[in-house]
Amino acid sequence: MEKIIHNNTLVAVRIKKSKTGITPLSDSDQPLQVLIHSREKGSQTKAHLHKPTQRITQALQECLVILKGKIKIDFFTTEKKIFKSIQASKGEVIIFVSGGHAVHVLENSEIVEVKNGPFIEDREFIE
Repeated sequence: MEKIIHNNTLVAVRIKKSKTGITPLSDSDQPLQVLIHSREKGSQTKAHLHKPTQRITQALQECLVILKGKIKIDFFTTEKKIFKSIQASKGEVIIFVSGGHAVHVLENSEIVEVKNGPFIEDREFIE
């Protein structure tokens, strides 16, 4: 797991490989809770429900799971200045925690995007 940090602020988390078991990829206090399950045949999660509970968050976070292809991600500060670029490919997971980002598709790709909701159009474009 690689933490991408700018000025002591966590901006993103990048996961290339996972260890066996259930591993949290996001901190428990973050709005988007992401875990990776790397489990043995025959293991199980006990049947359960989640009781309705009000959860209030102030931040939108996103998670990309790259199923196929290759992308480039530019990371931006809250002041809209680029500070880092990376390439990511099949099997990697990127969690956007803070700041801004741009995604450039370098190869035909399939990407799952997950973010906390409900959806509100709140994008502020960086020029």
